[in-house]
Amino acid sequence: MATEGNRPSKIPVCQHHTRPLPRQSDGDAFFQIYTGGMRAAEAFDNQWHIEPVLDNGHPCLKGVMSPKSLQPFFVQHGFKFIAFHRIGWHRGSYFSSWSPFIPGETNHMQGPADLWSHVASNIAQARVEGDLAALGQPSSEQIAVLLGNRTEAERLASSISLSLRSMDINVEQIAEFYNEQLVNHMASGILDGRRSSSTLDQTLFAHVHSFFMHLGAARDYLAAFCALRIGKDAQKVDSFAKLTETLRQEHFDLDDLLQLFHARNYLRPKPTSSSKFEVSGWMKEVTDLRNEFMHQRPYGDRFVERMGFAEPVEINAGLYRYIRPIVLENTEDDVQEVVLRHYREMTGLCHAAAVASGKNISIPTLKDGVIVSVELEGGNGSNQQETSDP
Repeated sequence: MATEGNRPSKIPVCQHHTRPLPRQSDGDAFFQIYTGGMRAAEAFDNQWHIEPVLDNGHPCLKGVMSPKSLQPFFVQHGFKFIAFHRIGWHRGSYFSSWSPFIPGETNHMQGPADLWSHVASNIAQARVEGDLAALGQPSSEQIAVLLGNRTEAERLASSISLSLRSMDINVEQIAEFYNEQLVNHMASGILDGRRSSSTLDQTLFAHVHSFFMHLGAARDYLAAFCALRIGKDAQKVDSFAKLTETLRQEHFDLDDLLQLFHARNYLRPKPTSSSKFEVSGWMKEVTDLRNEFMHQRPYGDRFVERMGFAEPVEINAGLYRYIRPIVLENTEDDVQEVVLRHYREMTGLCHAAAVASGKNISIPTLKDGVIVSVELEGGNGSNQQETSDP
């Protein structure tokens, strides 16, 4: 169809049928996430259901259980605790809060991604407070320029946080995949170890690949943060490998984070040198594994990695676990167990590093000097703007 001058005419929006798009109603849920596809959902007042459990041929939730009996129950059946997960919807908008379990810590309200975000935010607040006051009533463009003019420490802390948050999402989605597959195997009655694939397998492959990519990114941003603390150029010493090559014994006396690496056996003296160091322990193991998946092959490349299965844990109780193989050094293991081991090590390291950094890891509090404007959403959806003087 064309009009005068051979210009195409505008195609209008079709008005024959109109139907509002459905929005999720308000609500929230609180979960404890475990390996093997199992999880616990809070029913009420810290009483918990567990799911899925096979009952009369159907996947079901069972309950209720108290916190005192819940975790020992999972431990005795070999399920490992991964994280607390709270989800919800408000006016159709989804929100999620993920807090990984870190062995040795007693407060899991804030994960390492939160702590490093606090470090970056507190550095930023101290940096911009005086400048915002001097600007009076800054425009959005002026605020964007001011907030974007970050220090290296602020930039690296933010990058560590973002990489850790991406790791959280990967682990969450892998656990979601396991839960869905376990439910599907129960519903179809395939619980005798027979292997099968699904259309969601590529999603699992992507999240496993992404997990190791973001773990490596968090490792390198943390290394650059350490380099900055000992007077090196973080733009040049921007990876754990480059940091290791740069380090000498005297640097360990200058920085608590380097002492943390040494105490965890991530760095050791190089046998062929009297002054240099090399990567060791878990850090070398996970670096080698990351390099395999980034540069040699993707997860899912091996035939046995393309199918998973459910196996009985306690048949009379209706308990099963889902397993998806991974092949490492010609040995078959469960990919979620492998991911969890490296996830715990990395989150534990980054949690300890945030505490040892000497930076302010407390939740940022807004002061009058940094509040430029506030938008309040009314019950009818309208916005009301209030501006406060610095």
